[in-house]
Amino acid sequence: MDPNFVPRSLERSLSELQFLCRQGAKDVAFYDDALLFRSESLLVPFLSKVIDSELQINFHTPNALNARFLSEELARLMVRAGFKTFFLGFESKAYQWQRRTGGKVYSEEFARAVKNLVKAGAHTSCITAYLILGHPRGDHQDVEASMRFVHDQGVRVMLSEFSPIPDTPDGEACSDRVDLSEPLWSNKTVFPILSLGAQEVARIKGLCKSLNEKQTFNADRVPAGSTFARGENDLSLE
Repeated sequence: MDPNFVPRSLERSLSELQFLCRQGAKDVAFYDDALLFRSESLLVPFLSKVIDSELQINFHTPNALNARFLSEELARLMVRAGFKTFFLGFESKAYQWQRRTGGKVYSEEFARAVKNLVKAGAHTSCITAYLILGHPRGDHQDVEASMRFVHDQGVRVMLSEFSPIPDTPDGEACSDRVDLSEPLWSNKTVFPILSLGAQEVARIKGLCKSLNEKQTFNADRVPAGSTFARGENDLSLE
């Protein structure tokens, strides 16, 4: 996190939410992957105010939450405040991968976060884990085992396809295979096929879809008019 990070004021955030509600908004998505950063001083006071205000709003987190910080108390507040869909960053269950990529979240932390959400009242069909597909160091990642681990927690899998970004460690790791100056290589559908082959990518995606279809989707947990409801914009079967 940037040391110069400055949060918006609680009053401004709450005022904006109240304005959206007056305009008829029913769903609000947080595209902040640091939403749980310093939650005790930022998110928790906001959620408490939302609960006290009795605002009728549904919250969604499509840009992966850090499961490490999803405590039992925070999960309870999020569900009470109206959070309906939870997307968690996981990437892989392989311990070697987790260590090599900075130890952002470990398997037991992910499992605990899911348990906390379910205990708070979230339905497992509305909890999704992001896993990386086609990473240049994917031999350490064990995508299939990671998908099955997520499935065993009772939640859904979303494959996030890797694309190399120039001047990043992961991007430079691909420089012997692709021309990083060519913008087309930033297309996320291309590199996994180059890394794994079209047949293997199709097999993994098919397995992902099959595992997800085994999870019972409770449509009552997601508003029918929401962009995150099952239907034309169903994100969970990618």
